[in-house]
Amino acid sequence: MTRIIIAATPAFGHVAPLRPIAADLVRRGEQVTFLSGSAFRASIEETGARFVALPGEADFDIAELVARHPERAELEPGPAALSWDLTHVFIKPIPLQHAALQELLAEDDGEPAVVLHDTSYLGAMPMGLGAPGIRPAAVIGIGIVPLTMSSTDTAPFGLGLPPDASPEGRARNIEANRAVQGAFAEIQSLAAETVRATGATRELPFFLDAAVTVPDRYLHLSIEDLEYPRSDAPASLRFVGAVPDERSTRPVALPEWWSEVEAAERVVVVTQGTIANLDFTELIEPALEALADLDVLVVATLGRDAQLADVPANARVAEFIPFAELLPHTSVLVSNGGFGGVQHALWHGVPMVLAGQSEDKVEVTARTAWAGAAVNLATQRPAVADIRRAVESVLDTPAFRERAEQLGAQYEKHDALAEIHASIGELIAQRAA
Repeated sequence: MTRIIIAATPAFGHVAPLRPIAADLVRRGEQVTFLSGSAFRASIEETGARFVALPGEADFDIAELVARHPERAELEPGPAALSWDLTHVFIKPIPLQHAALQELLAEDDGEPAVVLHDTSYLGAMPMGLGAPGIRPAAVIGIGIVPLTMSSTDTAPFGLGLPPDASPEGRARNIEANRAVQGAFAEIQSLAAETVRATGATRELPFFLDAAVTVPDRYLHLSIEDLEYPRSDAPASLRFVGAVPDERSTRPVALPEWWSEVEAAERVVVVTQGTIANLDFTELIEPALEALADLDVLVVATLGRDAQLADVPANARVAEFIPFAELLPHTSVLVSNGGFGGVQHALWHGVPMVLAGQSEDKVEVTARTAWAGAAVNLATQRPAVADIRRAVESVLDTPAFRERAEQLGAQYEKHDALAEIHASIGELIAQRAA
């Protein structure tokens, strides 16, 4: 039996992808401890894993954190908002996150220990950079956002630019990477100083690179064809496909109008996901207006308990419908580009219209369009006419559906949970050797 510590930043989008991993490892008989925020205790304990709360100020709730800092709510998506999030959500908690891992590793029962952490749980970094303390048999990063590491073949993360490995493109990429690192010099300095304070003896690489390059292995929850090719990618990088969406496997009562979905010739699903869904005027409401007189059945999933006014006659609204039920009937998904939702849409071979710029969405939307499976409107608030035009284009152009289905076939070749478990075994064997 392996002792596995799973560590996740206390935010839904970071905990949710690791829950099915925890549940699977428990089913395989491993000893699993899940370290995250107290708000997730119940949902984590449902997996069968032992839950441990992060200590002190590292144990925060995102909504409460923002409430204590009203200046954050005033920031539009962009560099200023990203810098605030990096500072308060990811960097400042590093010492407490690191200390919590060390305390768990000290519970030595003679079995090898492995740490799995989500992309942005930076408290795992000191162990790979020479900090004193217990070093587990392996540290594995789990990629829950598009790859963040810089490359000579791609523009920096956050710009939403397509890759270009031509001589001219590489010159552009190198210059752009320098510019981005310069723009985040203050953040990098804070991150490096914070990591050094844990006793780390090696310098922190640029923090966006470090998330991928510092762990012993980085398992990316996606497929190669949805990620920009990098000739300089580390050998520790693996693509493992997507984990099942646990919400899609739980019994949920389908709406009374579900038979209309099953009978419809064309279904367009509209969603803002489970995080960036506080303001439906960003996408859901303009999409309903855009599609009101189109010969389709529109299904809007709100992701929270809410009501919409002026719902068109061809639209149906629900708080939540499992993607496993909904996507097989979906002709086009209109979404703000959440990483997990896009993976599962492609897994089902569904093409998309995407419009999102918050969090990592500028890169999710750009990559999906680059892969040929979506129209990227490249804005947080698309115009009604642009949504209509994009949906009609995807409906009328078979290449979008064909490409989505090709990508879906690649997901089918992976068993992410089995591949994650196999990586744990491989790394323990390598350490023992």
